[in-house]
This record gives sequence, structure tokens and C-alpha cells, in this order.
Amino acid sequence: MSDERDSRDEPLQDGVEQPPDGDPRNEPAPFGTVVLLTVATAVGIMVLGALAPSALNLKFLLFGPIALVVFEVVGHDVWWKRWWGAIPGAVLGLACYFEGREALADIIGDAWAHPIAYVTAWALFAVAFAWCSRYPRTMY
Repeated sequence: MSDERDSRDEPLQDGVEQPPDGDPRNEPAPFGTVVLLTVATAVGIMVLGALAPSALNLKFLLFGPIALVVFEVVGHDVWWKRWWGAIPGAVLGLACYFEGREALADIIGDAWAHPIAYVTAWALFAVAFAWCSRYPRTMY
């Protein structure tokens, strides 16, 4: 074995080899795509609920995050430490849904309050998640 390094390797810093500049762990979730996918899923669920109300149950209402996870896993390599944004996103989304639904029900009625609050809550969840995915960066 030789101590020679390949010319493609990054220089050593403090005895630790640096990852290449294009480290996929430093790539955040794509903001626009994540928000659009999540909102489109929420709108689709609300449309399906309007067309077939008996088919819509609680499990189906939670399809939004499942679509988001599938997109992130299939489409991008998002580092697991970036998923912490789901926690504040869920808190903001739930608060928006429950409080927004009650406020909207007083103004426009419950028939429209539920779908608007549902889609807005998922949009807020996606925005918080995508923004939080920018932190932390890898230590290199």
C-alpha cells in the first residue's frame, strides 16, 4: 500500500479527507417541487373527497406526507438529518388546520372551510419542511 493519493481526491485538512464539492448531503429539498407536489396531493385528495365522500377516511387524508416521502426518496437523495423539518412543519400545519378551519367556518361555512384549511395546512407543512431542509450542512 502506498500513501500516495489520487489527484482527484480533495486535499487533506486536519488529517480528514474532504468530501467533493457536490456532496449530495448538502443539497436541500427542492423548495418549489416539494411545495407543489404536496399542495397538488392535498387538492387531489379534496377533489376525491368531494366526488366520493365515502372513500375519504383519516388514513387517506394523511396521503400528503407519504407522497412527499416517496418523491424525496425516488427523486432526490435528501440526507436523513434534513428530515427534522417535518416536526415544525407538522406543528405549523396542524395549528393552521384546526385554528384556520374554525375561523373559516365562521366566515364561509364548514363546507369550504375544511378543504381550504386542509390544503393550506399541507402547503405550510411543505414550506416549513423544505426551508428547514437547508440546515444543518454537513460538517465538511
